Amino acid sequence: MDNKEKNRKKKIKVILGICIALFLLLGGGLLVYIHKVDTDTLGRKITIYGLDVSGQNVEKAGQTIRKAFQDKKVVFREDGSQVYQTTVGELGYSLDEGTLQSALTVLKQQRDQTRTFLASWKNYEIEYQVNKDETAEQSALTEDHFGEKERTEAQNAEIRYSKKKKKFVIVNQVAGTQIDEERLRNYVDKTLEAEFQDKLLTGEVKIDLNQQAYKQPSVKASKELKKELKSLNGQLKKYRKATITYTFGNTTETLDSQTVNSWISIQGTKIVIDQEQAGAFISQLANKYNTIYVPRTFHTSMGTDVTVEDNEYGYRIDQSGELSQLLTDLKSGKDVVREPVYSSKGMQRNGTDDLAGSYIEVSLDAQHLWLYKDGGLVTETDIVSGAPTEERHTYTGAWPIAYKASPFTLTSDVYGYDTKVKYWMPFVYGQGLHDAPWQSAFGGNRYKTGNGSHGCINLPEEEAAIIYENIDGGYPIIIY
Repeated sequence: MDNKEKNRKKKIKVILGICIALFLLLGGGLLVYIHKVDTDTLGRKITIYGLDVSGQNVEKAGQTIRKAFQDKKVVFREDGSQVYQTTVGELGYSLDEGTLQSALTVLKQQRDQTRTFLASWKNYEIEYQVNKDETAEQSALTEDHFGEKERTEAQNAEIRYSKKKKKFVIVNQVAGTQIDEERLRNYVDKTLEAEFQDKLLTGEVKIDLNQQAYKQPSVKASKELKKELKSLNGQLKKYRKATITYTFGNTTETLDSQTVNSWISIQGTKIVIDQEQAGAFISQLANKYNTIYVPRTFHTSMGTDVTVEDNEYGYRIDQSGELSQLLTDLKSGKDVVREPVYSSKGMQRNGTDDLAGSYIEVSLDAQHLWLYKDGGLVTETDIVSGAPTEERHTYTGAWPIAYKASPFTLTSDVYGYDTKVKYWMPFVYGQGLHDAPWQSAFGGNRYKTGNGSHGCINLPEEEAAIIYENIDGGYPIIIY
């Protein structure tokens, strides 16, 4: 073997030795490095919620994780286009540092107990706590962040009157596109909560704006609204079919449904009866059928007509009370038959005739009295009325008999008498009908010649008895 060959082999041995030495050196260094990494950090080939934190110690890994969490993108889309981009951090979310550090410390301890030379990638999920800054979230989720789209308002379901259908109908609610910031925050919170469970640190969050973020109608076509609709249409139907028949003895006046319908107006969801028109109708009834406090034309037993001015007998419709009752009756939807509401009533009537054949008639000029009952003459008699002086005259007019009493004592401090009578039937201002045994005769001009009463109408006892037995309180007397 020549020197060249020897030198070549020698070089090969040297190089091989160096290589072996370098390999041993590198292997030793790698072992040292691996030991140091495994000792001082969370280890090799480790991800937490998909985020690589290999070779990072607890503190560094915590910083990396918190930053990745807060930098996580949140993209809002509407109608297929991106309208806003922000981050989890800008939305006010952060991971609690203390909870995270504790969880990483526990993870490191677990890893320390299971070290292997040949590491393989492993992903961990650890405990965490999300904190949220409400103020930051509110600032990040105001409506002005979401473009310049022209947005429509939500419309509530409501009851409206349909002129075409002539009834109330429900107009359903309509969803708008105006952003409800509170609903949006709740929607975002719910979406992020679900996102964090699967992808706490990786990827981006995509949120589509929809009805979960829009202002909603506050009133929907609910059972309650349908119940109200049914009630309104039911009441409208009642008004439309209601009739009221007023009785004036044998005479009637009917308020028909056609007239009632002309009084109805719809104001929103209110069915309104025009009280001015209803009042005018009642006023017409009153003008036609009121018989009290108006001059009374009376056909006398002697065949002449007289007009009595002081007329305090008869019927008067209480227009305010009648209006109230009328509105109540119309609301019931029934066919009502009744008398009007009166503030004053006579004994009986037949239409505008409030005597109906039953009354006492007194002619002062003739000094005569007639008693009629149900159209028939019961009795008639001469009388003595009050003396024709200012202090003692008998009042002319029409009144109801106030009451009757038997026996009765007539007294007067002014005229100084205290007299007992068998029959007393007062009509007005202390004046009345009564028997007068002190009168020796009746009729003629005796009332003018010193025998006139102090205003009362003096009767023969037998006639006073007949009258007393045939009348009661309320019986009309007409004096002219």
